[in-house]
Formats: sequence, structure tokens, C-alpha cells
Amino acid sequence: MGILKRGLLYLGRHRFRTFILLFILIVIVSGMLLGLTIRGGSQDGMWELQKTYGNSFTVKAIIPQNVEDKSLWEQTGDTPGFEQYRYKGSLVDDELIDKVRDVEGVTDVCKEAKSYLAYFPEVDLIDALFARLSELERETGEYSSDDSRIQNQISEKQNILQGCNNSELLSYFRTNTLELVEGRAIREGDKYQILISDELAEKNQLKVGDQICVEQLSLPLTYTKRITDLNDLTAVATEYLTIAGIFHANVAQYTNEYTVEEQVIGNYMFMDIDGLTEMERTSKEDLGVAIDPEYTATFFIDNPARMDEIIEEVKEIPGITWSDYEIQVDTSMYESALKPLEDISKITKFLMIFLVVVCIVLLILVLRIWIGARKKEMGILMSIGETKGKIRGQIMLEGGILLLGALILAAGITMWSGDRMGNALLDRMNYREEQSSKKEPMEFPANLNNLEEYNEQFEIRSEVELVEKIACRLDVTEFAVSAAVLYVVLVLVVWMETRKILSVQVRELLG
Repeated sequence: MGILKRGLLYLGRHRFRTFILLFILIVIVSGMLLGLTIRGGSQDGMWELQKTYGNSFTVKAIIPQNVEDKSLWEQTGDTPGFEQYRYKGSLVDDELIDKVRDVEGVTDVCKEAKSYLAYFPEVDLIDALFARLSELERETGEYSSDDSRIQNQISEKQNILQGCNNSELLSYFRTNTLELVEGRAIREGDKYQILISDELAEKNQLKVGDQICVEQLSLPLTYTKRITDLNDLTAVATEYLTIAGIFHANVAQYTNEYTVEEQVIGNYMFMDIDGLTEMERTSKEDLGVAIDPEYTATFFIDNPARMDEIIEEVKEIPGITWSDYEIQVDTSMYESALKPLEDISKITKFLMIFLVVVCIVLLILVLRIWIGARKKEMGILMSIGETKGKIRGQIMLEGGILLLGALILAAGITMWSGDRMGNALLDRMNYREEQSSKKEPMEFPANLNNLEEYNEQFEIRSEVELVEKIACRLDVTEFAVSAAVLYVVLVLVVWMETRKILSVQVRELLG
């Protein structure tokens, strides 16, 4: 009788033993496959996040604030209280940007800068702290200082202009924190184009194509002259910005009575970098010399897996003192969404190792009992001339048949439950991340050292939404690796246990 027929006959006759071994194999294989598929799904989700949002790095100049260092700073204006200095060290400029863009793998760049205290005489911003203070002063005639200047009335119409060469590359729009609902984005070559919020547009009855006036005020006159009327303000630069597009904020914002106008998301404004630069240069001439704004540049690459390699190539560009710059991989947008996936990967890795180790130990014990109970059978087979190799082969074949059945059943279990279990675990991790990210609103600090932390709660963070679903599908490679590992364990255990038994004399086995 051949070993295949004899093995099948043995499995059929000893159904209880067969069932126990098959059950243990199913548990082991299912644990391995589920762990591998859920971990694989989480890693695929992590890769998609990195590929979509982790494909950029930012370059900005490191500018020491010690203006007394004459090798780095040059005084350009001496208006009392408004001394103006020009930084002579390394800056992000078009020459640097062009050199980095020439590096293989760099696909695009977003050049950014900000213009602070831009004045909008004809626009009513979304009301915040300065509007309330201004209204209170008008009603009571009492000013916040002994000087009856109308500083709060000025401040309520001042805002930050955020300049860029391509608004679609800004983190706000890439993460859908802000969504363009009318018009078009800011793009390369624009001049004096602006994006405003739908809330601001509605409040001021503005639409795409309308123009709004923006002024850069003379800082020395505004802050030293006693001003009692807005008509007394001196503008050193006046431009009319055309509304290219209108955006909607897809996030809620925490505000309180101390929130200032520029922090309100409805007051955010984005304009083209060329127009902003020209306005800044014109306004700075009032203080001594035309100075470009401080630029930062975010570069995008074609393959996130090559990020470190590309940055190393960038640092090797000749003619640039890279110690004067900070190069930082931009992970801020997707870090919060990445954490639940990282937690799943760690948990499944630990559980998989634990389950596999425990179950393999259990498998070894069961196989030892399985083989040990067949001493007499092996003695009979040896007495009728059966070789040790065929006896081992039969037991390995029996175990292999059961393992094949376990693999098939476990694959079915994994395909049916992998997505369910993986996404149930993801929901739990997302909930935990959402709860941990919630903070109680911070009251205005008595200690100025905590002022920065206090202001952070008003900021709008450009973060992607948590991943809500991962694909936990059984991969052929994972299936093959699991099968190979278990077959190796099976063969080793059978060989070691039968070696002990088959080395004993036939007479002792039969006795």
C-alpha cells in the first residue's frame, strides 16, 4: 500500500486527532494571515498618505535676530522708533529656487511670503477683537491709552496677506482645509490677484472679478502722529487687487474674545507672490530701502521613497552655503492621520508574533503527541520491511494534507474578515486619536511665557482627515510565506520526533 493511501486511511480512522490538529493549524494560519493582511493594509494606507502629502520639503533661511552683528545686518533707516535693517546673509531667492528645481526628481515649487499689516480701507473684515474695541471706543469716547489715536479703528482693517506663486500647492488647499468654490486659483505669472473667503465676500457684497483696495501705511506717521481721523492716514503704497477666486473653509475654528482679525479663518487672504513683493518693496522704501519679503520655498518631488536621496543631492548643489538654511521634510499635514495607522501596524505586528510563537509551540506539542502515539504503528511498518524514509514521508504527507486544508480554510476566513477586522481596529484607533487631540480651551495666560501656546489654539492647522478605510486584502506573497514557514516547521518537528522513535529497536517499539 502506498504512503498516500495509507496516510489518508489513517486520517480517516483517527478523526478526533485529525480534527484537533486541523483546528490548531487553522488558528495558526488564520492568525498569521489576518495579522499580515491588516498590517499590510495599514502600511499601504501609510504609503498613500506619504505619496500624496509627504512628497515635499521646505527650504527657509536661518536668520539670526541679533541686528548688532554688522557682518549680517545693515541699517538702512533711522526714523526714531522705526529703525530699519537689511539682512545681508543668505536668503531664499530665485537663484536658489532655480538650482533646486534643476535637481532630478524635483517636480514643482511653491514660493511663499507674507505681508503684515496690509490695510483695507473699503473692506469690513469679519469682526474680532479690534472691531469690538473700536466700537467700544466710539461709543464711550474712552481710549485704551492716554493718546486719543484711533489705533483700534486702524487695526480692525489691517490683515495679513499670504503670497504664493501657486495657491493649489498651499497646504490649506492640498488638504481641503480650504476649498475653492468660485473662480480660479492663484497661478504663476499673476499680478495683483487675490483669493478671499465666501464669508468675507458675502459680508462685503463682493464677487469674482471685483477689485479691492489695499494700502501699505506709513509706519512712522501712523504710530507717532496723533491721528484722530482715518483720513489722516498716510499710505506709501496703494494697489487694487482683483478677486480671482473665492474659497470656503471646511473646518470649524475655536475663537474667543481675544481672537484678533488676522487669526479668523474667514479673513484669510492669498495673493500672487509678484504683486506682494512689489508692494513690500514700495512700502519699505518709506523706511530707507526697498527690501524683498522673507521667502520660503516648498519643493515637491516625484517619488517620496527618494526623499532622503533627493535632499542629499540638493545639499550638494555648489555655490550655496547650506548651513545658512533649514531644509525640513514636510510631514505636518499628515502626521495626525498617520498615527492611527502606525498604531495598527505595531499592534498587529506584536499580536502576530505572539500568536505565531504560542501556536507554533502548541503545534510542536500536538505533533509530538501525534507522533508519539504511533510508536507501535511505526514498529509494525519497520518489521514488514518499510523504510524509515517512507514512514517519515507518510507522517509528513498527513501533516501536509492537513496544513493544505488549514491554509485553504484560513484564506477564506481572512478574505471574509480581513477588511472587517482591519477597519474596526482603524475606527478604534481613529477615535482614540480624535479624543487625544481634543484640548480644553486655554484661558488668557497670566504668564507671558505661555502666550505662544495660547495663540496656537486659534491657528488653523492644515491637516488631512483621518483615513477612514483601509484595504486589508490577502496577498499571494503573504499566503506563500505563511505556507512556507509552517511547512518548514512541520517538516522539522516530524523529522526530529520520528528520529527519536525510529532510532529505537523494533522489538522495543512493538513491546
